[in-house]
Amino acid sequence: MRATPSPSLSEPPLSEPPHLADMLMYRLYQAWSQSNPVFVRMCEGRFGITRREWRILACAVEGGIMNSAELAAAAKLDLARTSRTLGALCEKGWLRRLHDSADRRVVRVEATPEGIARYQALLPEVSRLNDLLVQDLSDSEVVLLRDFLARIEQRGRRMAEDNIVTEKASRRDGGTRRARYA
Repeated sequence: MRATPSPSLSEPPLSEPPHLADMLMYRLYQAWSQSNPVFVRMCEGRFGITRREWRILACAVEGGIMNSAELAAAAKLDLARTSRTLGALCEKGWLRRLHDSADRRVVRVEATPEGIARYQALLPEVSRLNDLLVQDLSDSEVVLLRDFLARIEQRGRRMAEDNIVTEKASRRDGGTRRARYA
């Protein structure tokens, strides 16, 4: 059994070093990875839409007409992924690009009637799966979980903004920078 964490960060821990299974980020990932296949099967198998497409479509329907940068921010995706996903959704006829008559470089995006219909068909199913996912929690626990996750998201955002880890991953080198040892 592990000892209670020490109240001060400057004091050495009294317990054994943590294991991977003790890490909150790992547990969050495991919770996501165990439930994700159900959502993927429903979205792709039943509705012909990827998770990322669903996210962009939902943001476009819920947020109204916006440009790609605004849509990327709403979906919390980078611009390149958003652009590729927008292209796929436009090809499917669920979103359309609107060009500004004064400046053709300005492009805004809106959901088509077909896209809105797809969203309206999928939303209750996604909501039902979310309800099933937390069915073992009480209503007050779900409220607490949402609050805890919001605080973790905020802390993660601050950690990224504060650049607490300065090293950058090199995707060309297998997703990691290999430390050089003397």
